[in-house]
Amino acid sequence: MKNEITYYLKKYDLEKYMKPELIDKFFIKRFLKGEMIFSVKEESQSLYFFVEGKIKIYSAFYGDKEVIIEFCKPLQILGEVEYIQNKDINVNVEALTPCIVIGILREDFKKMISGNDRLYELLLRTVTSKLTSTMTHILSYHQKPLEERILNYLKELSQNNKVEKIKYIEMAGFLKVSDRHLRKVLKELDDAKVISKVGKTIHILKWPDNI
Repeated sequence: MKNEITYYLKKYDLEKYMKPELIDKFFIKRFLKGEMIFSVKEESQSLYFFVEGKIKIYSAFYGDKEVIIEFCKPLQILGEVEYIQNKDINVNVEALTPCIVIGILREDFKKMISGNDRLYELLLRTVTSKLTSTMTHILSYHQKPLEERILNYLKELSQNNKVEKIKYIEMAGFLKVSDRHLRKVLKELDDAKVISKVGKTIHILKWPDNI
């Protein structure tokens, strides 16, 4: 496990942010596709450096309806907002593929970041990057054609150019369109042979150059 942690710290150039005497406080966790990495109202005990896989971050503002916030690939820090606010987890984080994280308990992270300007800077960059990503997503509602936004969404979820068990209501919510409008545009993409839609499975037949 120690070798694996060292491998990921080097891969993402994280060693320079860490105090060498506290490296042994890190641990590896693995999540299968569909497993929850964090859940809303869960007690925040650790921070994770997300190093392998793909995840979905969402909340449930309207009853049990999922409201997707973003999709993420490495490298990301998970649980940093809750650490800063000293609160429980306020979003759901689900593994879309098998995932690996490097974890550290909050009390050990507090020691790691104490007097560590580089790590403070990394934490600040992570938070601001997520804010920028959210703003970019909001602006895309008005700037990008729906067809392009749909294909970007499918790209985030696809494995081998295929998306299975797709939730159309969830997809419509993320894209900020009605379910009816979404299905209309999906049919147009199907007719144009950009995608092949069979029930809850979508095959992407060709990716446009701008996706």
